[in-house]
Amino acid sequence: MRIPRQHHRSTLGALMAAALMLMIVGGIFVSSWVTLMSTRAIQVSFLEDICKRRVGVESSRLLGWQLISDRGFERNGTESANETLSLGDGLGSLSTANGWSNLNVYTSTSTAGGMSTVFPYNHTGLRPGASYITVEQLIRPSYATAGNIDDYNGWQFLKAVPPVLSGDVFCVYRKPDGVATELDIYRDAGNGSNGHNANWTVEGRTVVRHPPSFFVSSTPSPLQLPFLTKSLYIQSYAAAEPPNIPYPVYGTDLDGDALLPSNMPVVPSTTGPIGGTGDRRHHGYLKVVRNDDNPDNSLWHFQDREAAAGRTATVTIDVGGVFNSATEAYWISEQKNPTYKPPGWPSGYDDKLKVLFIKLDSQYLKNMRIYGVVDQIIFVGQSNATAFTNAAAMKPVIITVMPNGARGRWVRDIRFERENNRRHVLAFQDDNGRPVEFSWVNSPISGNEFRWRCVLVNEYQSLMFNMPNPLTRSIRWIGGVMTNWTIKRRAAGGNNPSRLLFTGDSDPAVPAATSAGPAFATFLPRDAWLETYFLPVAPP
Repeated sequence: MRIPRQHHRSTLGALMAAALMLMIVGGIFVSSWVTLMSTRAIQVSFLEDICKRRVGVESSRLLGWQLISDRGFERNGTESANETLSLGDGLGSLSTANGWSNLNVYTSTSTAGGMSTVFPYNHTGLRPGASYITVEQLIRPSYATAGNIDDYNGWQFLKAVPPVLSGDVFCVYRKPDGVATELDIYRDAGNGSNGHNANWTVEGRTVVRHPPSFFVSSTPSPLQLPFLTKSLYIQSYAAAEPPNIPYPVYGTDLDGDALLPSNMPVVPSTTGPIGGTGDRRHHGYLKVVRNDDNPDNSLWHFQDREAAAGRTATVTIDVGGVFNSATEAYWISEQKNPTYKPPGWPSGYDDKLKVLFIKLDSQYLKNMRIYGVVDQIIFVGQSNATAFTNAAAMKPVIITVMPNGARGRWVRDIRFERENNRRHVLAFQDDNGRPVEFSWVNSPISGNEFRWRCVLVNEYQSLMFNMPNPLTRSIRWIGGVMTNWTIKRRAAGGNNPSRLLFTGDSDPAVPAATSAGPAFATFLPRDAWLETYFLPVAPP
């Protein structure tokens, strides 16, 4: 059967139309694919450029952090204006902008509340409360130096604060170099007069700067600090030594339950240069009693500063001879039959006990440097409620206690008589971790609690708190503690943690009167740290 010519032609036209349509669709597809690939190639090219610029900006931020961490915490540091550092074209660069001269974060008197310019930052940062602050700016250098990276402003906030005034009531720093034994604030060791334990209460933060200082071969792991504390903050200085690995430490809360350390980011802090080999400023050391490498954060040099300013002279006790004066706040006596016999008396002592008395509520009291030429110090507190209240307004003083020469005789026995409300700093510095006994004598002004207002700084001395008799009496240490060595309580006083309280200077148990003269904060060692606000500036 023959197909009609007309039907044949229509079939052929349909096939041709289909082929044409296929060619058109294929052409559109190929054209779209080529266009897409071209667009993708352009996008990849742009992304490569964006990544390079991003790397350059981030490298610039870290370069600024490194520069300020290295040079911002120097004493009297100076950087010229418009000084540049560069890692290479487009890799990261910075300029010091206006630079700085005689920068010293430990002598800054500026606070966030007194700043005339508001910067885009949180003035309290990672530490609660306001701090002393120094602000420096880093910027991107010229295009010729920086290459193709975005413009930016790098605000550097160098902050400092006495930790005991910012809620860090019990601060434990890195143990001294070359010491094989552990920094002991946790062991139960025996009973009786020579036994000691770590049963007390910290009504504030406990801060640990170097967990490895607790660990020797016999240290339990994980280590639980047995004393009660409101919070625990582990501030290990290196990223290679995080809080829990390989030195796990946790605490005990005020209810006696396990207390995990804070998981807040760690900002390395420093009390300043400490001498020795290498830069160890951010390694958790405590050297603030006498530090010739950083006199602007040294109690010894604070005493010199106050004397030079004509505010408070400094008395040096380097001779143990009998002394008395109606116009001085101290006197020295020799006692063949001591009023308060130190532990072990008379073994290890001369035939007469040399006793230094210091009257804390005297208007004549000066800053004091005490060497081991006396055996015992009796701090005489206030005798009645009126004197106790008035003592809060008296000017602060600094009292340092050191051995009489290297490995020489040291003050072994401290007595606190009645109660004290005068702000002062009591600082011990030893070269061998030798023990000093703290004891309370006489009676509280009222009730059963001895309130003693004082900031305690301890460098390599073993301080032992002896609980008062009877067992109903307790001690409230008001002001805080900074230590790099053992602080314990004698086991003879039992193990009730409520009998020994450590609280901050703002404790409502004492009047909140402002001290006469310079602010108390200027008498205290500071911790300093760096916070940054890095602000890239988008291109126009």
